[in-house]
Amino acid sequence: MENSVEQKEQKSKLMKSKAIDLFCTYGLYIIFGALVIFFTVQEPGFFSLKNALTILKSASTLGIATVGMFFVLIVGGIDISVASNMYFSAVVGTTLLNNFGCPLLLCFVISCLCGVLIGFINGFFVAKVKIVPFIVTLATLSVAKGLGLFFTKQQMLFLDKSSMVLAKSKLFGISSYVFIFLGIVLIAHYVLTSTQFGRQMYACGNNLTSANRMGINGTKVVFIAYIICGGLAGIAGMVNATNLSVINPNFAQGDEFVVISSAVIGGASLFGGKGRVLPGAIIGIVMIQVIINGLTMIGASAYVYTIFRGVIIFLAVMMDSIRFSGEIR
Repeated sequence: MENSVEQKEQKSKLMKSKAIDLFCTYGLYIIFGALVIFFTVQEPGFFSLKNALTILKSASTLGIATVGMFFVLIVGGIDISVASNMYFSAVVGTTLLNNFGCPLLLCFVISCLCGVLIGFINGFFVAKVKIVPFIVTLATLSVAKGLGLFFTKQQMLFLDKSSMVLAKSKLFGISSYVFIFLGIVLIAHYVLTSTQFGRQMYACGNNLTSANRMGINGTKVVFIAYIICGGLAGIAGMVNATNLSVINPNFAQGDEFVVISSAVIGGASLFGGKGRVLPGAIIGIVMIQVIINGLTMIGASAYVYTIFRGVIIFLAVMMDSIRFSGEIR
């Protein structure tokens, strides 16, 4: 009798464990599919090639920043300064474009360098000084935002007409932004899967102490991860600026949550050591943008979007926590 009861309890626990594993693996996709059906019923134009191309274009901007976030999450860190980084970098690039007539490509390079500077600061204090990543990036979030507002005097910046060339350029009917995003994804995928540095990043994310004992310079690896994240955020900021043709004081505000949740949905872990940029970054950001696009098309209020964003972030983090712990709580 006792063995029979124990067997039943074990079967019950096993079934619960499998159910939770299935939910963690496919739960978000099921919710996503249900939302797509809902949006299509409410607005038939939602499920169209034209709208799909629009979603891909809008996803590409934050997708670039999401790729950078993968690097930081893989080494076990986090960067909540990406949105402010995007704003500050875009302000610098746009100022050079408008006031000094710099070529657009040079403006992109300088925006990237601005992002690298912020990433350098984050990496130094996280990797070298050993301050908690959340605290460091919270500080740089505030500083970068403040600098951007100081330089613009809290006024809107309208981009020079030369930036419209990139915004309107297409190949096979697909925006050039999509190809920029895919190119960055492929480069990042190669770095993470086919280079020694990529393997070192996963090792540091799984156990930094053990990685150091193996001869890996964990401090250097984490430091570079933050620099990469910062540089890609700088590029993302300038891409978004050319897409919108204007930078206002609310530019990229709150996008750090979209970027982090997109990375987690795409398979990166907040606990480090996990994640594949290809196809993770693409899946994560496209899913988020599909929901944003759908809510916009059905005329939902901004408050509804905020609620959805919060729910998505919560679900993504909850599922990641359960997968990481491997325990039913």
